[in-house]
Amino acid sequence: MSAAVRLYAFATIVAFVQCNVHNELVSMNQIKQAAPFKACIDDSDCNDQGNGYACFQYICYPWEDDSAVSKEDRKATCKSNEQCGSDLVCFRHHDRRNIHKGLCMEPIVDCSENGDSDCPNRACCNGQYCCGEEYFKQLKELPCVNDQGCKDMGYGNFCCPDKSGGNSTLPSVCCNEDPNPPPPTTTTTTTTTTHRPPKADAVSGSYGLCSSILSILMISIVVSLRQ
Repeated sequence: MSAAVRLYAFATIVAFVQCNVHNELVSMNQIKQAAPFKACIDDSDCNDQGNGYACFQYICYPWEDDSAVSKEDRKATCKSNEQCGSDLVCFRHHDRRNIHKGLCMEPIVDCSENGDSDCPNRACCNGQYCCGEEYFKQLKELPCVNDQGCKDMGYGNFCCPDKSGGNSTLPSVCCNEDPNPPPPTTTTTTTTTTHRPPKADAVSGSYGLCSSILSILMISIVVSLRQ
């Protein structure tokens, strides 16, 4: 086997291995991005999950009974930081009268000032919490109320009607394209025709020239008669 053939075979094997590794990494990344919980902005986004669910930061969680949650995704409930591990903090729901337990979660990284730039390799959810991209994508698809809400949370500049599938009854979602753009500005050009005044100077000049010629002719005639 010549050196050229061996080199070609080696290059083919390397390319094949690289392609397989790349495909496996992509598949692993896709699996990793699957969110175990539904994303939420407030408790109303968790109503379809059933009783006992509430919105903690940006996830719907069954704080009353989480036995149906897989062990690897289950979060310990708490009432203070002392009940969580050293690397977790107790996040309490704002409605403490009705929701008596909090969740042991990662320390909050506040991104309300600089958005995604405060969250390396992550996204800024609900304009306040650093989160995984899989939750950010869910949150952008939740119903919105007005443009300002979309801007405040970083999900878009406008609250737009969801026209996907041609269904006009779907709730509005955040977007970046103005659904009611202003009408195009039209410039009306008015053409005014200005008539040039008669050439008085030219007429006067011609008249003066004719008078001069007539005067010369008259003088010539008079001189001729005297002779």
